[in-house]
Amino acid sequence: MPQIDQIAAIYASQLFWLVLVFALIYFGIGRAMLPKIQRTVDDRAAKIDGDLAAAEAARAAADSAEGAYLAKLDESRAAAQAETAAAKARATADAEKRVKAADAEIALR
Repeated sequence: MPQIDQIAAIYASQLFWLVLVFALIYFGIGRAMLPKIQRTVDDRAAKIDGDLAAAEAARAAADSAEGAYLAKLDESRAAAQAETAAAKARATADAEKRVKAADAEIALR
């Protein structure tokens, strides 16, 4: 068969071109494209790390703001309870005065 007879004649030429094409592909991708891809991956990782750090800082700021809010809320609640207790005491004292005055009036009659 003529196809099989010519394998020996063209075998070295095809092997040469195969090695040449694979070398071009390897160096084209490995030397030219891979560093660009790696740089993109590194930039993306750095951006993600920066975003995570910013989110952590924002969370810490929110936690401190929440702590200040809760402290102010407790302070306001305590002030309101103190004012309520003082108003209750004033109302009780006023009621006692009126009852004593009414008792004294009734005692005079």
